Amino acid sequence: MTDQPPPHPVPYGQPPGAPPPPGYTPPPGYGPAPGYGDPYGAGYDPRFGYGPPGVPQYPSQSGPVRPDDTTWAMMSYVLTLLVGFPGPLILYLVKKKESPFVRYHAAQALNIEITYLLHILIALAVGGGLALAFQHPAPLVIAFVPVLLFHAVAQLVLLILGAVRASKGVVNRFPTWLCFRIVR
Repeated sequence: MTDQPPPHPVPYGQPPGAPPPPGYTPPPGYGPAPGYGDPYGAGYDPRFGYGPPGVPQYPSQSGPVRPDDTTWAMMSYVLTLLVGFPGPLILYLVKKKESPFVRYHAAQALNIEITYLLHILIALAVGGGLALAFQHPAPLVIAFVPVLLFHAVAQLVLLILGAVRASKGVVNRFPTWLCFRIVR
């Protein structure tokens, strides 16, 4: 067995869906293994890609997104900017059974806040430990201030991006190192 993907079922230059030219036969040895069908659709081999066209890469939603859902999803990010942690938490608890779209975005906003808090606490612990060890506050400032400034900017950017994408009805996912998936 080779690690090369199988050849395209239609010869080069042939439009998709058209019958192959007379006399064309695919190379021997290609096709599904005995006893295995093609569960993902015609011509897709899961070893050579991420999925057939049309397979969603984000959590499934039940039907189209309603305008009311996009407003609430956007508000989860705006409330995070305005009041912090309690805003998306209340929205998550109230709307989690009504709309998977709103629940997902409220969880994203909560995860941003939780990640921010964890990074700040880790920086305080490391800087505080070094400050106590050296009996000088400089290590605390060196460890804490850059993390605080980075997260202030990163949180602002992520929350604005999240609000814009939620208002358009898009399900987005932030990088894991900036947004741990704690609340789902």
